[in-house]
Amino acid sequence: MGLQSGERTITFDEVYNAWTSFHSYEPEWMERLGTNFYTFKNGELYIHDENETRTNFYGSSNGCSVTYSSNKNPSDVKAFKSISLESNSSNWYATVNSELESGNIGTTSNLKFKDKEGFKYGYIRRHVSNKLDFNKLSIVGIGNLQSVPGTNQYQFTKNIPNQVSFNGADGIGGDELFFNDGTTKLVGVINSFQDNVITTVSTTNLPQADDFCFVVKNAESESFGVRGYSSTIKLINDSTSFVELFAANTEVFKSYM
Repeated sequence: MGLQSGERTITFDEVYNAWTSFHSYEPEWMERLGTNFYTFKNGELYIHDENETRTNFYGSSNGCSVTYSSNKNPSDVKAFKSISLESNSSNWYATVNSELESGNIGTTSNLKFKDKEGFKYGYIRRHVSNKLDFNKLSIVGIGNLQSVPGTNQYQFTKNIPNQVSFNGADGIGGDELFFNDGTTKLVGVINSFQDNVITTVSTTNLPQADDFCFVVKNAESESFGVRGYSSTIKLINDSTSFVELFAANTEVFKSYM
């Protein structure tokens, strides 16, 4: 059986008389001889299932993926908060897309799937590109700037709300201070605050007195999830070891935003 470039490889099961699976490799020709399965790629002959290395074909790793839809109560706008996996691997990451928003579960240590009571558990995070969406609860109004008492310091009339976060010990994860003088501009990442004064790590743009300021919560650190009627979730695993996925569960509740 020959394949054209860009086509997908799928498997037909003669026992079930159905197409049962997609494969990430795209050979030029496939043949079975006895119990062995052979393919040709770039004119070279390969035998499959000869070692313990998984998802590695023709010298490169393709990884594996599973895509499914979450569509409970289809007429309700829902918040998709987290995904839990029954799997022997923690190397999963995910992309999540709905009609309204998109998000992911990443690969860095603070954003990835983690072991929790026997599950691989991960919070769905919004993309950083969506942080200036004023329809979300992740934007906190501070008020008009009163004065600039020192370098990278900004004083306001009222005390800073407790939901504002600043840099952690690793130097990341702080919320960002913005102002609007006709256009929205970034001041900098918040390093600390006390009473009615915010201190930023550095200053990108300098606000003036009476400019309206607001704080944008860190889009990746905050786990507001993704809103939508339904979501398409793609689970991806780049491991070359044996991986099993028994079940995937999505935590969903009705959105009241």
